[in-house]
Amino acid sequence: MKLLKRLVFVGLIVSLMSTGFAQSNDVKIQEKNEKNIEVKDNEDNLVDNKVEKKEEVISFKGLSRYDIRHDNRPGKKGETRKSLWRNRLEPTVHLNEDWKIKSRMDFEKNYKAKGDDKTHFYNRMLYLQGKALGGSISAGKVDYADFANMNIAYGMVFDDYIKGVKYNYTDKNTNAIYTATVGNFSSPYNDKVNGKMYYDKKQIYPEDGTLHYAGIQAEIPVSDKLMAGAAYHNIRGGELDDIQQILEIAGEYKLDENFKIGGAYAISNLKADKYGFDDSAQQQAYVIQMNYKGAKRSTPNSYGLWAAYKNLGKLATFMPTYTNTFVGEQGYEIGGKYVIAKNLTGEISYFNGNDIENNKTKTRWFGRVEYRF
Repeated sequence: MKLLKRLVFVGLIVSLMSTGFAQSNDVKIQEKNEKNIEVKDNEDNLVDNKVEKKEEVISFKGLSRYDIRHDNRPGKKGETRKSLWRNRLEPTVHLNEDWKIKSRMDFEKNYKAKGDDKTHFYNRMLYLQGKALGGSISAGKVDYADFANMNIAYGMVFDDYIKGVKYNYTDKNTNAIYTATVGNFSSPYNDKVNGKMYYDKKQIYPEDGTLHYAGIQAEIPVSDKLMAGAAYHNIRGGELDDIQQILEIAGEYKLDENFKIGGAYAISNLKADKYGFDDSAQQQAYVIQMNYKGAKRSTPNSYGLWAAYKNLGKLATFMPTYTNTFVGEQGYEIGGKYVIAKNLTGEISYFNGNDIENNKTKTRWFGRVEYRF
């Protein structure tokens, strides 16, 4: 009996102690959780600070790319006219949250060049970029292209580098993007494919020296499916008797998840007959294109296909972004891009057309393998 009483007494004591310990433990667990949350918040802040700190120092991206092009022209045997390997490094120095310095350096090896002209180093761009006047401002040697935020219309008139100032403003209510650019750029005569334009047996654009550029453009999302754009380009200098002015409009429409159709049209104020051209088609440039799907560098086995008709009049476009259709040509282009592995893509395209001025037929193949990091 005494033993039973003792067992009951011990059981009560243990029960009370267990309850007390449980309550105490709950408090400790809660405190621990709160501390863990606090530590986690601190760690997140540290991570954010580290990322921020890292961004304030320097970051890098770049690419390694090989291009090859094979031309077939009337009266000439088909030949490989381009075999170029390019390595690009793009460092960015982060000064603070709002301001950075961006650069682009290219090392190129041209296997079609002769003698000591095979290798080159180019400092393509170097500029200061930051928030100002409600938007973003870039000053220095900046990269610039018409309709840079569109796909099909991108860079039909101009895609190169300008020494000057570029200003971007995005309307938060409509997501419309407005761009204004002013500065100087190297004569397109330096581009051996696109630049040799003549007027009274003189180059329209100088072999050496610079041209002066000013331009404004707007890219407006009309709806979830439709994007529209308008631009104005003003070029002075060289052998131009007149100020070259180009008006440009563009549009892209998403038919469904796979298909997109669009194009761009530009017209110049310069008259073809005054500048030694017989065909008035030289006064205008336009592209009509359909895209199917799209290659995404982060998604292996993704791909994109396109078919286009292009007319690139010499008086309406001067430094286009295209790799397989050039200034002064018109014709059809088909192509495709495939993601071999993450950040590794292959591309091939075929052009069939003619020179606008003399109507001589030509065909061309272009291939590219590119790795980005």
